Amino acid sequence: MHITSSLIIDRLHQPEELESLYRKDPDAFREAVDKAIHALPDSVVLQVWKARLEYKQTVLGAKHGIRLWYALGICLAVGALVRLPAIRLGEWWYYPRFAPLWIILGLAGYFLVRRPDRALLITGVILTTVTIVYISLLPTIRLGEDWHYTDSVVMALIHLPISLWFYLGLTFLGDSWRDARARVRFLRYNGELVILTTVVGLSGMVLSGLTLALFQLIDLNIEEWYFPNIGLFCAVAVPVGATYLFDMVFNRRIAIAPVLAHVFAPLFLIMIVTYLVIALAKGANPFIDRSSLITFNGLLLLVLAISIFSLVERKAGSDFGLIDYINLALVSLTLVINVIALSAILFRVASFGITPNRVAVLGVNVIALVHLGWILATYIGLVRRKIRPDAMDHVIGDYLPVYSAWAAVVAFLLPVAFAFG
Repeated sequence: MHITSSLIIDRLHQPEELESLYRKDPDAFREAVDKAIHALPDSVVLQVWKARLEYKQTVLGAKHGIRLWYALGICLAVGALVRLPAIRLGEWWYYPRFAPLWIILGLAGYFLVRRPDRALLITGVILTTVTIVYISLLPTIRLGEDWHYTDSVVMALIHLPISLWFYLGLTFLGDSWRDARARVRFLRYNGELVILTTVVGLSGMVLSGLTLALFQLIDLNIEEWYFPNIGLFCAVAVPVGATYLFDMVFNRRIAIAPVLAHVFAPLFLIMIVTYLVIALAKGANPFIDRSSLITFNGLLLLVLAISIFSLVERKAGSDFGLIDYINLALVSLTLVINVIALSAILFRVASFGITPNRVAVLGVNVIALVHLGWILATYIGLVRRKIRPDAMDHVIGDYLPVYSAWAAVVAFLLPVAFAFG
């Protein structure tokens, strides 16, 4: 079907038809809209379409370029903060402590530049100062060239980025941070960030491989210099670049992570059921075998993430179908894994005593158990049409700060409670 101005005028009061025409051939549609406006200059519908089409061109213009320079500046700052001090302070001491801090603060800085907020800026400066002092004072044991950390310090370094994730959420959400549905948007951003960071990172690896190969053609082996300096410098800046793509290039409209979770939910359900049956049949016992317990907890976190992203993709008020029952089964299975892992941890605590690792994992399992139970009860209510269609947004969005709060407890209080042992 050739798109003409008369075709658009005939469908002027049929918005779905106009959208369908636009998606079939955007360029032809744009030309036809320009001609239709000359015929009907007072048409509000055509003026709206004209504004929409020209807005996309504006985004790719001057403002787009200015914000690109902001993003590049933050990328350079993050790369410099991660790499340069490590040359003097030592990579094994510096990277585990400061690399995650600078990456998260770089992401937060991007959103603060995008939408300045004096209160958030002051909060960020205070939080950064306190965190730098704290992680600098965390004790380590040096044996030769290697640095060794105690269990409580390892747990603190693992959970510290998760606790700072709350501040990143504040900079992303701005004044809407109290809104559960806005928090779900932040969760979607995190999923897209993982996907886009992976894509950009893989592209960077290909470029690095080509660079090394070209230098090898002229008998120069720069691998030992390239990866610690250029490679690492660029790698830590990739999340900021991915955030720029999400924010400006895709205009926050991309939805890869929820769609992938939606598509892979049935496959994960089959895979997890198959693994559990075979693992238990072969005698895997998380109550005794530490590696089995670690595997169960890893599965718990993975399937919990898949379940949540699959749920946030679901549109409120839509009809219930096969995918909803698959999601219900996936959430129920995750709850079963959670109960097994939690029981195994309690057994190990009762049998072998309390350690920093067990306290940290125990807390995560209890928090996940409560969240999964709430999600399951809400989902059943949605299927039975007993509760509001937007209830799932509140279940997911309202609970996100709990994870960050527990991470802060593990990062800042657990080492003190165990005397940094």
